[in-house]
Amino acid sequence: MKFVLFTIAAFGAVFSASAELMDLASFPDKLISAPGWTWEGFADTVMGGNSDLQTPSIVNTPDGPALRLAGEVVTKGGGFIQVRLQHDEGIFDASDFSGVEVELQAPTGGSYYLFARTRDNTFPWSYFGAYIEVPEKRNVLQIPWSAFKGENSLRRNIRPELLRSVALVAAYKDFQSDLHIYRVSFY
Repeated sequence: MKFVLFTIAAFGAVFSASAELMDLASFPDKLISAPGWTWEGFADTVMGGNSDLQTPSIVNTPDGPALRLAGEVVTKGGGFIQVRLQHDEGIFDASDFSGVEVELQAPTGGSYYLFARTRDNTFPWSYFGAYIEVPEKRNVLQIPWSAFKGENSLRRNIRPELLRSVALVAAYKDFQSDLHIYRVSFY
């Protein structure tokens, strides 16, 4: 069953002084998302799968507070758990940005992805995905729009001007996820 985590309104999207970075979410001490973006978490159980998503929550790590994506990924019957930032207005034009920047860490042995959905994704199983190598130590990764490839989509390449959501996903391998997400941004 899909559930909305919660949204804490901020007083405007967070931009760097050069306006080259837009923070969608960061976790100084609580779950914060930019205005117009809502967190939701769900697993393959929405379509009959067997993965087990622990309720996403803010945890204190030695490197600071992070949103934790934890649970058991079971490929038989589905094979994913995820947390997603959904744009409340439906469409967000992210074409002024080069891609998605994430700051995260996880133990080795996992299988993690960034998923993005646009107006081009009409079916629930349709998305644009990019595999990410998550480091064991907290690190920043930049994933350009060109790394996102269409899955079950009529289009192969993403159109960021039609963006609906961005998700961090543990998928496609049987394992115990323990992903710490410190920040999600457009760069």
